[in-house]
Amino acid sequence: MRQVKIFIYLTLATAVLASCKKEFLTLYPETSLNEGNFYKSTADFQQALVGAYAPLRDIANNAYFMDEIRSDNAHYDYNSKDRGNAATENLVDFLDASSNVITQNRYQADYNGISRVNVVLDRLASITFPMADADKNQIIGEAKALRAHYYFDLVRTYGGVPIQLHEVLAPSEAYAVRATAEAVYTQIITDFTDAINLLTAPSFTAGQTGRVTKGTAATELGHVYLQRKEYAKAIPLLQSVTQMGYVLMPNFRDVFNPANKNGNKELIFDVQFQSGTTGQQSNFIYRFIPITGNTTNILGVNFNNTIGGWNVPTDDLIGVFEPGDSRFDASIGIIEGTVDASGNFVATRVVSAVNYTQPAGVVAKRFAKKYYYPPYPNLTQNTDQNWPLYRYSDVLLMLAECLNETSKSGEALPYLNQVRTRAFGAGNGQITTTDQTQLRTIIALERRRELAFENKRWQDLIRTGQAVAVMNAYGVKTKQQFPYLLPQTYNVTPEKLLYPIPLREIQLNSQLVQNPGY
Repeated sequence: MRQVKIFIYLTLATAVLASCKKEFLTLYPETSLNEGNFYKSTADFQQALVGAYAPLRDIANNAYFMDEIRSDNAHYDYNSKDRGNAATENLVDFLDASSNVITQNRYQADYNGISRVNVVLDRLASITFPMADADKNQIIGEAKALRAHYYFDLVRTYGGVPIQLHEVLAPSEAYAVRATAEAVYTQIITDFTDAINLLTAPSFTAGQTGRVTKGTAATELGHVYLQRKEYAKAIPLLQSVTQMGYVLMPNFRDVFNPANKNGNKELIFDVQFQSGTTGQQSNFIYRFIPITGNTTNILGVNFNNTIGGWNVPTDDLIGVFEPGDSRFDASIGIIEGTVDASGNFVATRVVSAVNYTQPAGVVAKRFAKKYYYPPYPNLTQNTDQNWPLYRYSDVLLMLAECLNETSKSGEALPYLNQVRTRAFGAGNGQITTTDQTQLRTIIALERRRELAFENKRWQDLIRTGQAVAVMNAYGVKTKQQFPYLLPQTYNVTPEKLLYPIPLREIQLNSQLVQNPGY
């Protein structure tokens, strides 16, 4: 990991300086933050903990390529005039290699978060100043939940990975062998369990916005057990979340509106972004609308958008929405336009995808409308849009799935129908069957509709054992639809259910062994 390697160099350099001039290390500028004058107060630890959340943004900026567009929910708008995105397209088309920058960025971001958490926990264990038990429990609980979250992301994405639980202080500690996936899961469960016992219930106040709570840890540990098909262990955790004050917002589209992101009782855990000049802004909508020379008719601000064309809704996804489902209009939109003499798309207006018929002479491009809330500021690629990781509807659907898998189909229906009631209106769209096989299919489809473009689909396919069959069948249709796809694309084998360990990590750490198939 680049961060670890840099730290090692700095540590060695410090050791050399220490042998030459001891007082250089013991006298620190009062205006700078460093290990000599930091971690001296509760506020210092709280500030350091905030830094451990920052890698969540780096993951969110890459994950939709790996978890959504990799699935049958979304594709990309092929740009024949600019082939600079070929590496990212290869990731989507199952032609990815260990040198892919997207998979490398995510791996490094996870370990960056783990490293920051480990520093907080190790330094906290050796403090000499008094700290209130409530503050200490909160810091430890958040830190352990974050570490578990990062390892859960790693093990599902790359398989067994090195387990680092302490601050790296020497070169010999930086490079470790890959642990088994089972060992990683054991650590994840331990950390989440500790966090649940230490954290407080959600308060839905501004000060708690974006932070891990008992509800977050219980939700994600429930997801861990669901992933492992330990349904009976997941049920009480997910049921506990239903007693913590979370509710479904009445209007599905309002859940994702940046104006509602603080105090939103449906959001259990989301990645926080903030527009402005601090470098914490998001740009998802710029990625999800088409490539176009002028975005005024889409965003209300003029920008030459060369980074768009990603997360394009597929025919396959559109086909699973039922008539009257309000989530369809909230999730998928159409941008109409024309193509100029140079072959460039010129956007004219945004229209609803409901019952849409493409007019003659009009070019229509779909986009992920779930993250579209104009008008946008003149600071281009600079929005307040957060990225949802867990919502209350996800908990309800996970709970319904676990109950169905433990032969409690009748008990699953109320949780499933809460989600459908919002989608279709009171008294509409209710599911009544208690046949386990039928209900399994219904719940899976409901997750697909409810959580489209939230990076759940690819992992859901893997978890339910459908990924290879579904994606190969989807690949056949997709290659017929898009002639630019090479014959070797969408050759989905079991080895492709994990991404490769990034080549750069293997070059830095000779003890790492690559995943099969790469």
